[in-house]
Amino acid sequence: MIGQRFSAAAKTYDLHARPQLALAQSVVSMLPICNPGQVLELGSGTGQLTRLIAERFPGTRIDAVDIAEKMVAHSRTMFEGCPQISWMVGDAQTYWGGKRYPLIVSSSALHWTSDLQATFKNIFQCLEPGGTFALGMMLQGTLKELHELRREIAPEKTPQSSLTTYAETKVCLQDAGFSFERMKHGKEQIIYPDAKSFLKAIHEQGVTGGKVSSGNAPLSRTELGRLVADYQETYASDGGVSATYETATFLLTK
Repeated sequence: MIGQRFSAAAKTYDLHARPQLALAQSVVSMLPICNPGQVLELGSGTGQLTRLIAERFPGTRIDAVDIAEKMVAHSRTMFEGCPQISWMVGDAQTYWGGKRYPLIVSSSALHWTSDLQATFKNIFQCLEPGGTFALGMMLQGTLKELHELRREIAPEKTPQSSLTTYAETKVCLQDAGFSFERMKHGKEQIIYPDAKSFLKAIHEQGVTGGKVSSGNAPLSRTELGRLVADYQETYASDGGVSATYETATFLLTK
């Protein structure tokens, strides 16, 4: 389901991915200076973080893994001039490439996994002893304005679950065996031209599907119209409407 949703967004994702790019840049800012020689990226998507890693460590072998087949195909085409990058379809929760890596990276991806604890434990097993895991995650406060309005308008259609909190994410990482080297936690307000543009943006990123975004039934046309109008009125900001993105960046070792 996750793979299908993001496959559908492969060609439009980057048009609206300013928060995701900022998080990828935060991940890279935490990396050690020395070239690791080989990198595993989980949840590579359209290659935002992949490109930054390739620029940071020129010539380094990068195995880029994503669950969405069309995302992988799109990235393989976009990066065809970068032979050091291998693009593969795989699930971060279960991926095993037959070897351990000195550096594993991920940004704006693992918050979508069905079992975050199992995913972190799998990544721990894929990491060399003494290796580094650099992680960027979206957290529970992301798009809180949208979720609050949706609960008011159609409480019976509330999404099944939510993203994890900062505290919950730290516990999952600790339980998986990681040691914390650096952490950064913050919130950012992104301004969109209007409510319709905002909803279109997150839809074209594949964000509006899945257990943390869609309820047990879709909003009716009337409910959707009210959502747009109420969002426009309630969250108006200079130059448009605002949306919150809560994120965390971790530098971890095994």
